[in-house]
Amino acid sequence: MKPSTIASRFKQLPRDSALAQFMSRHDDGHGFITRLDRSPASSKRLTFAKALAMNICIFLFVTALAFVAIHKSLVGPQPSQHRLAVLVTEDVLLFAAILVILRSTTVPFFFGECRLRFQHGFQASEIVIRRPPTTASSSLPSNNKTVGEDQRMERSWRMAIHAINPQLLYSSAGAILSSDYWTMEYTAVFDALQCIAAGEFSDEDLEFAVFRKDNTNGIWSVCELWRMHEIMCDQQEIIMFKTFLTASGKQELLNIWQEMLSTSSVERSPSPKAYQVMTEKFAREGLDYEAIWSQVTENSTGPISL
Repeated sequence: MKPSTIASRFKQLPRDSALAQFMSRHDDGHGFITRLDRSPASSKRLTFAKALAMNICIFLFVTALAFVAIHKSLVGPQPSQHRLAVLVTEDVLLFAAILVILRSTTVPFFFGECRLRFQHGFQASEIVIRRPPTTASSSLPSNNKTVGEDQRMERSWRMAIHAINPQLLYSSAGAILSSDYWTMEYTAVFDALQCIAAGEFSDEDLEFAVFRKDNTNGIWSVCELWRMHEIMCDQQEIIMFKTFLTASGKQELLNIWQEMLSTSSVERSPSPKAYQVMTEKFAREGLDYEAIWSQVTENSTGPISL
């Protein structure tokens, strides 16, 4: 790992800044992970169509289950007292399971994702905001001086890059049975879009980062994870990343990425604009840069599948 000779990537937000006030409005004490999704609009449309079909099927399935359960309870011979207790227990468990599924998947999709697409469509760059996994709260950046800045940033980056894995998004079929599935904070996303439209802050302020509030003084700090080029140290993961691009016929993207690394080593800190340009070039080739790294960290011993 490189020595901490670079400028600090853990910044404090002014207490009265619009971004800090925005974060405070939606904070529940765990902070936020943000990123800009620059994957192709065609890919977003396909993902939305699959999620729509899945959620319609889920809604129809649970509706049919509920109808069968109600019909069985109302029609047929009067059961014995013991049998009645069993049926009531079965119905309670069934409706509890249906409620969990609807609350965690179908409701946020129809009232969050569908509303977002209806109002804003599919954009080239879209805001992603989620809360950190509850099991990873201790991995969020802090001002602990006993841990090196590079080590703290790498730890935060690994936690966040796993947390924004699009294959674990609640609207993906494969994420339903995963304990790491996640949902977007749609209330925060809608508020952020309004703030950006009003000129209070820009979407670039929400580039891949972790935000956390210090409860002792109420000050927000941000760990800019888009600067992760400087702290990558796992050679196996770097080799996997290069192999994936080469095998996909994306040698030009590999050259752009290597140029970014060499620029970072000379200038000690890549600019937000340079990072944006690089991720946009990946998007034009149909690839989500951060999603690739999420898959790399998830499959350090196997092939990458996007």
